[in-house]
Amino acid sequence: SSSSRQPSSSNSAPTSVLKQKQQSPHSNTTATATSTATATATATTSTGAMTNATTSGPPNKKLKRSAPKEVRVLHILKKHKDSRRPSSWRAPKITSTKEEATEELQQLLEVLQESKQVSSEELRATFEELARTESDCSSAKRGGDLGFFGRKKMQPAFEHASFALEIGELSGIVETSSGVHVILRIG
Repeated sequence: SSSSRQPSSSNSAPTSVLKQKQQSPHSNTTATATSTATATATATTSTGAMTNATTSGPPNKKLKRSAPKEVRVLHILKKHKDSRRPSSWRAPKITSTKEEATEELQQLLEVLQESKQVSSEELRATFEELARTESDCSSAKRGGDLGFFGRKKMQPAFEHASFALEIGELSGIVETSSGVHVILRIG
């Protein structure tokens, strides 16, 4: 649409889009990381590095995919003593600090990264297995599967991170009032 073009004459717009693609072949990835980082100030990449919340300019709307109405994700939740409900099926009273919960989740994220190197099927199987034993959410019994959900159904940071992921993509650590999460989008 004309609202997504950069200010220029109409016959030069395709050239500027092509130049942007050549200069930034990962602009969708950058936009995804940026929107996740904006949604959660403590979001990290799946390798553990802090995401960069700034870009060199506004994302090019022509390169963005259309936003889905619903997504389906698996997640692993680690609660801590300051979570809104510091108890789970695993422990009647959770006493770990937010830092300890984040460190535990970071270790699980490293295991997930290793399985991702094997295949997407291995990543999903490993994720489901870890969710069943390590997640503090009742979805653990379903391998962390939250099913399909639309906008405004989850806490804002969790929603933003989930919708920013591509199918098969693993999030970094996402923080909500429930605790800290890692998310795998599956639909």
